[in-house]
Amino acid sequence: MSESAPSHLQHLSVWLYDALQRLYSATPYRLFKSGRAFPPWHYTLELTRRCNLRCRMCQYIHYLEETPGKEQREGELTTEEWRRVIDDTGGFSFITFTGGEPLVRTDFMELLAHASRKRHTHYITNATLLDEASAGQSVACAPKRPGGRGLNFIGVSLEGPQEVHDEIRQQPGAFERASNGIKTINALRRDSGKQCPLIHITTVIQQANVHVLHQMPEVVASLGGDVLNLVTETRMHDVDGLGERPYDAIKAEEVTWPRIDRQALETAMDATTAAAKKHHVEVRWPRMPREELLRYYESKLNLTQYACRSPWNAVIIGRTGNVYPCWLYKAGNVRDISVKALWNDEKMRQFRQACRNHLFPVCPGCCFIEYTGEKR
Repeated sequence: MSESAPSHLQHLSVWLYDALQRLYSATPYRLFKSGRAFPPWHYTLELTRRCNLRCRMCQYIHYLEETPGKEQREGELTTEEWRRVIDDTGGFSFITFTGGEPLVRTDFMELLAHASRKRHTHYITNATLLDEASAGQSVACAPKRPGGRGLNFIGVSLEGPQEVHDEIRQQPGAFERASNGIKTINALRRDSGKQCPLIHITTVIQQANVHVLHQMPEVVASLGGDVLNLVTETRMHDVDGLGERPYDAIKAEEVTWPRIDRQALETAMDATTAAAKKHHVEVRWPRMPREELLRYYESKLNLTQYACRSPWNAVIIGRTGNVYPCWLYKAGNVRDISVKALWNDEKMRQFRQACRNHLFPVCPGCCFIEYTGEKR
């Protein structure tokens, strides 16, 4: 198999995921006016908000800096509680483990193995804690080929080449440790004869790295990443009481969105596209046209031209068990009631109806909103 095969497989797998997600949510979104949905397909499990880094653009940075470590642990679901959550997911579900940094939990590999025996899985990490043992366990959880049951993808967050990455992470050596983690995964993957887990490297487009964005395709190629995933910076978690307050009560003036000079961003986009072609790296841009991405960093998005179908197929389980179809709305807690019981209850259906009617001031920058070009 050629060296480019994993990238083609990554492209096919991500395309298939997007296609299935769209198809699965399209029917209830368009036809079920009551807000009812099919059972959730994509589960995001926020195992913890604890993290070993303090990234400057992190939405949880104030929480991490101001909350004592012991307090950050309080209320997190136990190993057994997370196992029950995993067991309650649908048989064909896709599970994403995230944080914070999931690897700070000593039971993470146990939970990953448990989920990977039953479901398609994925986790997001800064990779600084991805040592030989955890890398080996990760590869052991992976199927031979994308699409099989088990660990299909690992998402690694890198914000730039070494100097810039370490500055944003506020930790010298973070880039080197993450790079070593990626290389270890790739070496073990090759030795095992597996094509998985595929590695997507995610970079947040931000003021601090726009001048080096064009270097990321070369970084990805040098580390053996399978795709460069560029995402918008979002500040929704800066809003006080997110998920606790009524979702239609948050005002636009409460949200301060990131800014990047238009010319600097245009230059970076052009140079990054050229570099990706040169280094044969697939780049996934945010799900919006080029002009819309430029407008986003000028705080000028017209939300009437966007839609979101995520609440029809995805659910988030927070670290303390809270259930969210979107961070805007807390539906309940798995310690009190099952996701299945919450999924199509009256309040959940009302939230979906509200999302169908219009989006909210915190929605710009979210990975799940889609540009439609049609005013609603």
